[in-house]
Amino acid sequence: MSFHPAVLHHRRSPFVPHSPSRQTAGLAVFAAGAALLLALTGCTASSPGEAAAAAAAKPLSQQAFITRQLSLSSVDFGEYLRRQAFTLEAGTAEFVAAYESGDDELARSLYAPTRVFYNRMLGGAAAFPELDASLDSQLATCDCPGVYPGWHAVEADLFGGSDPAPEGAAAAATSDTRKTRGDQLLTDTKALSSAVAGLRPSVEEQAAGVAALMNGRATAAAAGLAEPHSHSDLSDLQAYIDGAREVFSGLRPILVTQNAALATTLDHRFEAAEGELNGLRTGISFPGYDTLSEEQRQTLQSAVADLTSSLGQVPGTLAS
Repeated sequence: MSFHPAVLHHRRSPFVPHSPSRQTAGLAVFAAGAALLLALTGCTASSPGEAAAAAAAKPLSQQAFITRQLSLSSVDFGEYLRRQAFTLEAGTAEFVAAYESGDDELARSLYAPTRVFYNRMLGGAAAFPELDASLDSQLATCDCPGVYPGWHAVEADLFGGSDPAPEGAAAAATSDTRKTRGDQLLTDTKALSSAVAGLRPSVEEQAAGVAALMNGRATAAAAGLAEPHSHSDLSDLQAYIDGAREVFSGLRPILVTQNAALATTLDHRFEAAEGELNGLRTGISFPGYDTLSEEQRQTLQSAVADLTSSLGQVPGTLAS
């Protein structure tokens, strides 16, 4: 089996520059036209540029194709993580300013939209486990003395009406606690940007990371367990699926050579899960999970479970 560089399937992310394969295809078309003109005018000497274009136009072997896609996928997902981290840092600074100043209405409105950029990154969470624990732990699983840190501490304070610190007896977080918590959130977010600055997760790491994300946090969000105070689980779930699709888009050309049926099944299951979420949103906003009917919850959970099951097969398929 051989693959032409001009038709390499590449990921669809708006955050990632165009694939080098598209540039190669354009170069090949230009070189072919130039060669024809030279032939018509009697100029048959070949230039180094023409030789390179001719070599680039040759079909790739299956192994060469896979090798190229492995490299592209690693580079592109690393770039995706950096783009999300950049936007997250800017959004977190705005959110923290509102939170620390006591502008609860603004902070509540920024909470879920800002978290989107963090949640899209979690397919790569194995590369920053300590930061993930500080940024995204629930109180029940947080081994954190002193002021309970992270997004869910802020969530409980803003939406739950009580201080979520382990000792917490206060009716609400004090301004000092908010300052400590907000500053730590921003510090951790800046550290996250540094942590992913040179990151290039392998295909195996991407596949395993997305499988774990969907089996854990995405499944919890589909059941309404991810955001117990804000009930913004649907926003979280959309972001998890965004990140999973980004990984899948990069892995799909390789997966097709290993198990085309699984790749097609994943196409359909991504569409089904995204379709369920699209049916629940109004414009760009999601309702609170607590407003969904039991039928809506069950249908959503079923679609996410199907997608999770299929994504769970990808690591083993790529390893075979």
